Amino acid sequence: MYSPFQHHPSGVAVSLRTVAIIGRPNVGKSTLFNRIIGDKRSVVHETAGVTRDRIAEITDWAGHPFQLLDTGGIIPFGEADSEFDSLVTEVSRLAIDEADVILFMVDAKVGPMAWDESIARELRKTGKPVVLACNKAEKEADQMAMAEFYSLGLGDPHAISALHGYGVGDLLDEVVKGFPQAETEHPCDCRVAILGRPNVGKSSLLNVLTGRQEALVSDIPGTTRDSVHTDIKWHGKTMRLIDTAGLRRKSRVKEAVEAFSNMRTFRALENCDVAVLMIDAERGVATQDSKIAGLIHDAGKGCVVVFNKWDLIKEKENNTHLQHWEDFCEEIPFLTYAPWFTMSAESKQRTGRILEKVWEVAEARRQRLGTSQLNDFIQKIMAFQNPRHHQGGLGKVYYATQIESAPPTILLSVNEPRFFARNYLRYLNNQIRKEYGFTGNRIFVKMKKH
Repeated sequence: MYSPFQHHPSGVAVSLRTVAIIGRPNVGKSTLFNRIIGDKRSVVHETAGVTRDRIAEITDWAGHPFQLLDTGGIIPFGEADSEFDSLVTEVSRLAIDEADVILFMVDAKVGPMAWDESIARELRKTGKPVVLACNKAEKEADQMAMAEFYSLGLGDPHAISALHGYGVGDLLDEVVKGFPQAETEHPCDCRVAILGRPNVGKSSLLNVLTGRQEALVSDIPGTTRDSVHTDIKWHGKTMRLIDTAGLRRKSRVKEAVEAFSNMRTFRALENCDVAVLMIDAERGVATQDSKIAGLIHDAGKGCVVVFNKWDLIKEKENNTHLQHWEDFCEEIPFLTYAPWFTMSAESKQRTGRILEKVWEVAEARRQRLGTSQLNDFIQKIMAFQNPRHHQGGLGKVYYATQIESAPPTILLSVNEPRFFARNYLRYLNNQIRKEYGFTGNRIFVKMKKH
């Protein structure tokens, strides 16, 4: 999966805006996409509508990172020649829903067409910033004819040649001007993302949590579009629940729905401290659960695992819940450090434990170990089992220090990093967890040569 956020060299995470290239088929959308990202990712062909699938890439202009979406083109209602054309149009409309800024492409050589006018009407209704790009305007005569495009009611037309690069820089200047400013957020004690595959019960859980607690602010637009968060008060602490809202537009294109759902998962994950990973207890662990778990683990976010719909499990035995956890650990062995429990959002069974566990993980996430304390412990466990390398080298740790919290990160200054096998680093990691907890959090162990 691609990620719709990136990390600057400073280590500060930057949420990305989304730009969708929209237009009727064969106006040069994929050529512009390739020009901007500097690649030949999209297939370009003279045949109308050759770009069938939506493509996304992360790029940057003048210090503004953003996610660029290519689409196959919009065919107005009633004009599609085939079911396939209708599906391609549907995916393009999903991209419009996701976009912060819409880059609307038309053909300067042929002037505004009826399809352009139909799409323009649709775009005006969105209320989103639209930048009008008149492609194939290599010649002065083409540029002189651009005044006709004012009739679309989308502001100034911008002359470009996607094929030769003419005017693309000025066009991108206009695009980044349209990016919405990040809103100032109220302070909170913990940001929580509720994640899981579709229909696992995320909305039901959110409703339960906001209904049973003292709601402070409801339906506040977050710093990323279509992400909604709700602040609640819990034992004197402000908890921000980040909702991965469902798609507003129903779609028959399974791949598109999954792709856009992934984008929202990324966005929620980027903005949270702790992720609640919901598993459908009735259906068990699925491939998509493993992917989401991998994202949580890789991002170093705190995690709580909940098996929802527990009330639908019939003929439970004393060890049924343990069997579910064992199955989870077998499918997702890298996330076994997460606390877990069973619940039912529908019947509100054990939902009261959610925020208790979330706060436990959030507190563990902020834990800082004293350097002398950590060094004494590292030397102690190394004396018990030393890192002898298979080539005869003996690894030595000169000192250890915790260089970060949230996520907890330990730096070892060693004589030779290659003397520390992966299994030995796993041993160190496990011993640190046994001693200090860090409940629900991945512990990063890094090395540098002394």
